[in-house]
Amino acid sequence: MVKVLIADDSAVVRSMVSQVLSEDPRFQLVGAAETGLKAVSLNKETNPDLIIMDITMPQMDGIEATREILKTSNPAIIAFTTDDNSSTSYKCLEAGIIDIEHKPNLATMSRQMVIKFCDKLFEIAVSYSNGHIHRFTPIQKKRTQEIKKTETFSRKPLNRSFSLVLIGASTGGPVAIQKLLSSLDPSFPLPILITQHIDGSFDQQLAKWLSTTTRIPVSTAQSGIQIEPGHAYIAPSTHHLKIRRHSSRNSDTKFVSMLDDSAELNFLKPSVDKMFLECADVAGNEIIAVILTGMGNDGTQGLLKIKSKGGYTIAQDKKTCVVFGMPKSAIEAGAIDEVLSLDQIGHRLSILAKKQGH
Repeated sequence: MVKVLIADDSAVVRSMVSQVLSEDPRFQLVGAAETGLKAVSLNKETNPDLIIMDITMPQMDGIEATREILKTSNPAIIAFTTDDNSSTSYKCLEAGIIDIEHKPNLATMSRQMVIKFCDKLFEIAVSYSNGHIHRFTPIQKKRTQEIKKTETFSRKPLNRSFSLVLIGASTGGPVAIQKLLSSLDPSFPLPILITQHIDGSFDQQLAKWLSTTTRIPVSTAQSGIQIEPGHAYIAPSTHHLKIRRHSSRNSDTKFVSMLDDSAELNFLKPSVDKMFLECADVAGNEIIAVILTGMGNDGTQGLLKIKSKGGYTIAQDKKTCVVFGMPKSAIEAGAIDEVLSLDQIGHRLSILAKKQGH
């Protein structure tokens, strides 16, 4: 059973979250705090596995409370916030918060959404207790000169060209993506498309945060835009992301981004599988696809298709995942060519990207 502490200055939010958790036998509510200072005190008294932390609270905010708590204990901490500021998101992750959730309106959530919400909390808590968490640490100025590979499933010939990098991620993804992009040089020669499962209010802010904390320009994808080498494009929270070929031959740009407003896939929108499957039809063996930390199996079918068409597929390893769900599913399905730690993936992409025939 997962012991949970709630910290929120709203009595309504505390009551509603308490009610939802009390109806799920996987959770035990051990405390509720109305201030960050009280959360620090209750953490010492109750020793929770998981803390749901509001960011804006009196006396001590959630970010400072997180820092204080992690000085003496090591619970999984998830931020609840209505703040859309990208700098706030960065400060949360830097303080040691694992995941940032837009504060849900539990009163209007369907039963299916409530179950999904509880499943995510449980998966994060269990994965964290099993040691599959790597908190955010600022990127070092000096890059590692030599990176050794870990487990390799197959070795494809690398003397061929790639034109596009696809990245899929969910829980723990913002930090993983930030670290991956930070390991790439500004001269990285391929465009990068990213689908990250994220709440609607944070998609623009994620792009801004990544763009200001990495050396790769990052923006929210739009329909009909030529995707440029060395740029990253994130699927908006309201649409799937796919591509079509650029019709002009007098351009270095091979692809144009397209937004797809079709139904959810795997109960998700945007869906990693949708991006992988659609792009496989267009680019096939020109794709390098990467699946990062996340819950569930989104991305597996798309990776199988990319691999079958001759693309190259990479999964983040268990040790460096927040939740080893999506990579595990893809590995077990035989959809992955190579399993690498998060620190190694950027280096591998740089090597593969240099194998260009244009």
